[in-house]
Amino acid sequence: MQTQLVHSIRYLPVLLLLFVSACAVNPVTGEQDLVLMSEEQELALGRQSSGQVMQEYQRYENPELQDYVQKIGERVARNSHRSNLVYRFTVLDSREVNAFALPGGYIYITRGLLAYLNSEAELAAVLGHEVGHVTARHSVRQYSAAQMATIGATLSSILIPGMQSQAANTLVNTLGTALLRGYGRDHELEADRLGAEYLARGGYDSNAMLKVIGVLKNQELFDQELAKQEGREPRAYHGVFSTHPANDERLKEVVSHAEKFHTATAQQDNREQFLQKIDTLVFGDSARDGIIRDDQFYHHNLGIGFSFPHGWNLKNLPSSLVGIAPGNAAILQITLQDINQRMPPRDFMRKRLGLENMEQGEVLNISGHEAYTALAPVKTQFGQRKARFTVVYYNQQAYIFAGVSDKPEQAQVYDQDFLQTARSFHTLSAEEREFARPLRIHITKTESNTRFDELAKNSPLTKQAASQLRLLNDLYPAGEPLPGSTIKIVR
Repeated sequence: MQTQLVHSIRYLPVLLLLFVSACAVNPVTGEQDLVLMSEEQELALGRQSSGQVMQEYQRYENPELQDYVQKIGERVARNSHRSNLVYRFTVLDSREVNAFALPGGYIYITRGLLAYLNSEAELAAVLGHEVGHVTARHSVRQYSAAQMATIGATLSSILIPGMQSQAANTLVNTLGTALLRGYGRDHELEADRLGAEYLARGGYDSNAMLKVIGVLKNQELFDQELAKQEGREPRAYHGVFSTHPANDERLKEVVSHAEKFHTATAQQDNREQFLQKIDTLVFGDSARDGIIRDDQFYHHNLGIGFSFPHGWNLKNLPSSLVGIAPGNAAILQITLQDINQRMPPRDFMRKRLGLENMEQGEVLNISGHEAYTALAPVKTQFGQRKARFTVVYYNQQAYIFAGVSDKPEQAQVYDQDFLQTARSFHTLSAEEREFARPLRIHITKTESNTRFDELAKNSPLTKQAASQLRLLNDLYPAGEPLPGSTIKIVR
């Protein structure tokens, strides 16, 4: 034991030096934080990460809206604890309901989230929350905690020689994981508190922060109902809050602290100005990613379309289209690759997709386009399965349909569904090209008898249209618009 103690003391200065050099002053609290990244490194990481984000997403093509969001973001950020940073606020062309911040002041909000906001103050609340993550260096602190877990695993084998390295790694990684998971609610609450403060200092009503979180929570409640119908797991929005913000006393207490920062001037809402800025905003799928209408998929730019089995849940992702059967019993993914060599689709499947053991192969002609289909064994999360692959050639590109089921007893049924979807591939007619245009938000005035159920009857929204319209106007689950008020509709 004495030998081990001497061995441990020998490395103690190294450990102390590590902790001292890792401390930095938190810009928000003024206290020492354990971080392993300088501000220069933080800014460099932000620049690098922003480039990666823009490889996955695209800017929403509306310079006026982009300038407006940048202006509101700067108004919030200049009242923050790190007003020396250059903040960049970008609207992403994505239907996702999301906003996020990268180290160093790169902040993103999707048009999907913009559609559900109802005032400039709410927009400022979203941006203020994300600025709060930046000013409190949350991403840096999480990074440092993860790094310390790794460092701790190394030190444990030095300081405790009798502990086997595998056991040490397991112990320290478990502690590190617990530390990171513990950040969730505390970091989000801190960002809400800071965002509310920056709102108040900027002349906005700090309670807009509660409204925004209410919007996100209503999204979650709506998706829970939709998920039951579609046989899938619901999504979570601002998921660290288990209750609605109206019932979350700690959240309300955190936001109320910002009231002392309100300026002497009237607290701005700027609802009408904001609604005019998002008039004609694309809602849902974009022309660039293709449009889903019920069970149909139309892509205006590519000029193609096909149909899925009725009742499947469709997900339009940046790099693929995914169809999921009810109960998650089967999945079909469609991707696209350029054809760089002259070869039949069968050889494409073998060489480009690496399918060597194909069975029941068949040459197809799908709407006049060269195609090939076959079964091939693949490893999935369900184990070894036979998947259906179909490749359709069109316009020097290969459309790849890959489907697999986790229900062996129903494999034949779903195999026919996979084939039927691939066989429905076709070029768009003039009428279908109209369906391939994206839906847009439109701002309108209500009349004395305007009701969401009536608006839903003429709406192009296909899933619970009345509920979606209520969500868009912050009147979910059962509210109705007041006569003469300004509301959002979709057409």
